[in-house]
Amino acid sequence: MLADHLAEDRRPLVLNLWASWCPPCREEIPDLSAFAAANPAVAVIGVAVEDRLEDARAFAAEIDPEYPLAFGNPGFEDSYPNFGLPVTYFLDQDGVITEVFNGVLTASVLEEMTG
Repeated sequence: MLADHLAEDRRPLVLNLWASWCPPCREEIPDLSAFAAANPAVAVIGVAVEDRLEDARAFAAEIDPEYPLAFGNPGFEDSYPNFGLPVTYFLDQDGVITEVFNGVLTASVLEEMTG
């Protein structure tokens, strides 16, 4: 999914790593979803990591955000390490990481990081 984005979509990217068992991840998804809906010039993708596929799918169905969700694999997790969830990578249109934010994203943080 990320390779597809970089090849086909030249928008900056907010790449959010989450897990179904992570309460702070659950807390930030409404703000991420509202941001994605209000800012079509910025792509948002959520990737479940350190999770079971069944649990991630159930959680995704429950929250139904306004942006695509994917399930990470070991190669992805090696490329985008985290020191606790949630963590969000901000990438420019060339796929270069410009910022990394550890912790719960809020609407104001999203605006600051992408503005």
